[in-house]
Amino acid sequence: MTDNNENNFNTQVLAAVESNDLATLQNMLSTRDAEGPNALHRGQGLTEALSTALELAQFDIAEELFKRGARWGDSTIMYVSEGAREGNGWNTKAIDVAIAHGWDVNEHFDHLGSALVLLVSATETGPEYPDGDTAALKIAAHLLSKGAEVDEGTQTCNNPLELACMHGDRHMAALLLAHDASLEKAPKALLNAAENGNIDIMQQLLDHGADVNAHPYGNLETIPAHRQDKGWGSALHCAVKNHRTEAVSFLLEKGADKKYRNKVGLTALDLARELGQEDIVRLLE
Repeated sequence: MTDNNENNFNTQVLAAVESNDLATLQNMLSTRDAEGPNALHRGQGLTEALSTALELAQFDIAEELFKRGARWGDSTIMYVSEGAREGNGWNTKAIDVAIAHGWDVNEHFDHLGSALVLLVSATETGPEYPDGDTAALKIAAHLLSKGAEVDEGTQTCNNPLELACMHGDRHMAALLLAHDASLEKAPKALLNAAENGNIDIMQQLLDHGADVNAHPYGNLETIPAHRQDKGWGSALHCAVKNHRTEAVSFLLEKGADKKYRNKVGLTALDLARELGQEDIVRLLE
């Protein structure tokens, strides 16, 4: 089959999904299936069709595609999130349908990680989301309720809690901590929060037992460029690196050690002086 014919088939399948035309879709899939083994599974056409059906909460269509061998793809969770709204129960049924058809909620996708990792990494934040990204929070909570591993992060080097802290998402961080996210398995969480000056998140982490003086190089030690990063080491170093004056003051109040030297031999005060941060220098002297 030529690429043009394949593209035409995929376009027609997607059109049937978007118009919620189950009968037409079934006829098209049956015709294609009759062409021979694996005829239905050339390219990514069925994956896109399935993702679109789940986004549109067209679950009869999704079930038909699952029965025909369509697979949850690396970006399917983002389609589900895009289609989530209060009126459709935040589209959490999409996850239930997928699980009912054999999807492993902890399936890994190359360097992207699991659906939960990808969802947290793409969650919207900022002043326009004072209560957090509601759709992402609802879907993340549902994934967790269905067995998603809260500490998964083997393929991204950042687990969900570390990602939430990196993005300044205090609502997602709170959700993950409420589901027993391990601080031991998220050693960069406090440092990520300090780097961004997120005092609310730092307080959450400390309330859950984070060590204000932890300096977890971990895998960073295997990369010379990271070992030589003057702004890495303790949370205090990370706050200084990005000139987070309030975060520095907060960490000092919580007992941060001003004398600790990172891998390149700098204290937080040394770093502040080198960066010309006079206000922070005064705090650290």
